[in-house]
Amino acid sequence: MIRAVIFDFDGTLVPLALNFDHMREEIESIAARYVGADQIAELRNLYTLEFIYTIEARLNHRGARFRAESFERLCALEVQAVRGNAPYPYTGDVLAALRERGIKIGVISRNCLAAIRTVFPRIEECVDAIVTRDDTDLVKPHPAHVEMLLSKLGVRPDEALLVGDHPTDIMAGRAAKVRTVGVLAGRTASDSFTEVGADYVVEDIRSVTGLVKQ
Repeated sequence: MIRAVIFDFDGTLVPLALNFDHMREEIESIAARYVGADQIAELRNLYTLEFIYTIEARLNHRGARFRAESFERLCALEVQAVRGNAPYPYTGDVLAALRERGIKIGVISRNCLAAIRTVFPRIEECVDAIVTRDDTDLVKPHPAHVEMLLSKLGVRPDEALLVGDHPTDIMAGRAAKVRTVGVLAGRTASDSFTEVGADYVVEDIRSVTGLVKQ
């Protein structure tokens, strides 16, 4: 029985507005003041957050300063990017319908909470728990990100459904033993969700209420 639905934020509850390439360029520009070009090139395959964490660890006593500078810039870029954006027209109705059925709602995001509140100012009135990178370094696809949210919601993995628009959402859910739903409203094709083992693939979150009823 499903007692909770966990939603990714960008691309799932709101249209995707972030320019990830520009954000990465900005963070690499900061990193260039701390490490050589060879280290930056070596870590290009990492996501931006993991890039920051890795360089922080290598810098020892200078790591905290690099981390603070990087996250200050990253958060500013995220907030700037989402200004003028708004949740999908159906997001509020879906969240309300789930809560009317007694379903707990969580939001999981690699973003900062300030950006989430900028684009969805009333989000904390509409959901039961939010876990962002402000709360943990072990962000999705690491299962600890999901597990922290499950704990806040007070549900077991087998009682939850995780919904997201990116393979990392599915990977995190599967690692935490949660059933997963890939939504096509964001940036990922159906085949990519199938490859990482999504239990369901739907057009957008409006199909989630039907999955919960099943």
